[in-house]
Amino acid sequence: MKKIRKMGVAAAAALLALGLGACSSDETPTSSDTDSTSEVSAAQQAALDAAYAGYGSDLSGLEPVEVAADKSFYVISCGEAVPSCHLPAAAMVEAAETAGWTAAIADGNLNSGGTGFADAVNQAVAAGANVISPIGFPCIAAQTGFTAAKDAGVTTVGGGGVDNCDPQQWASIRYWLEDEDPDTGIWYKQAKLQADYAYGKIGDDLKAIVLNATGGPWGQYLVDGFNEELTTLGLDASTAVVDTVEVSDEENGDGSYVQKVLTELLAHPEANALIVPVDGWLTGGLSQAIVQAGLDDQLLIIGRSGDESALELIKAGDSGLDATVGYASEWGAWGSIDTAIRVLAGQDPAYIGEEIQLVDADNNMPDSGDYVGDVDFKTAFKTSWGVE
Repeated sequence: MKKIRKMGVAAAAALLALGLGACSSDETPTSSDTDSTSEVSAAQQAALDAAYAGYGSDLSGLEPVEVAADKSFYVISCGEAVPSCHLPAAAMVEAAETAGWTAAIADGNLNSGGTGFADAVNQAVAAGANVISPIGFPCIAAQTGFTAAKDAGVTTVGGGGVDNCDPQQWASIRYWLEDEDPDTGIWYKQAKLQADYAYGKIGDDLKAIVLNATGGPWGQYLVDGFNEELTTLGLDASTAVVDTVEVSDEENGDGSYVQKVLTELLAHPEANALIVPVDGWLTGGLSQAIVQAGLDDQLLIIGRSGDESALELIKAGDSGLDATVGYASEWGAWGSIDTAIRVLAGQDPAYIGEEIQLVDADNNMPDSGDYVGDVDFKTAFKTSWGVE
């Protein structure tokens, strides 16, 4: 288990003042160091087991559906510069083309200028799209675009987000599991796995800093789900979470979130865990900055997504990322195409059930590539579409 070394604010600040230079390799741990390698309690082990088991479906009940011919599909990516946007967008293109449609990506550019998402929707409509699907943002973030798309006869299906426009503009969201809330269930469960792992590794002494992505409602869902699970585990969330740091799309886009998060970490030397909603924030500079500031040994760092670049950091060790909630985003992307196909065929959307699991160096780690889960989802979808 990771050793959590408590570093004083002054020492860490001095390192940061050196321009986030490399920390000394011969630093001698002080007597205040705490080693979390002691045996975990039964409650902690149960939480770890739940995190590693995760949730998902085997797609065994997927019914056949006829694919409408000659459709043009556009995926509206939240930002092609970000892996958690680009990877599922590329997977949707692959799935749509496999189904026999033409497919392309319109880049929302992290909602640049406050209109990037709507601009991308408008671009797709102008290009003659019959079907569109947004990745990484809700309806309300581009309401004018989605309203215009609906008025133009374009079918919108969810790419994992929610239709929170009033009135609603999408033909369907993407459904996860039948017994979960269709809007919030998958987010709460992902946050639950983060909380289970943090508690399993640290126990009752957990002191977490939680990052909140404010660009869409899913960020708050993750925060709420994390706090809810802490309560279920018997912790007081008001003390187990020492700070919640809000990060906007704009701060993500210009990289200023890195300094913002580091400042909050330095202000809370008692923190022993960092909960991050998007692995791309870590691989985009935050992990490196944490290591260079000498804070990595102090923190158990848990992300969310499971793209290859994040998994390579976990494999490397001592790299500013210890574990992540892997979710099979490629599986979900194919599921959005399945949803669109069924909507156009007049069928009820299927429950896609993409897998989510806690991934660390020793558990659920794929040999290479992104986290994709344990089910041959592509074959299941292609068989139901009749394209094999």
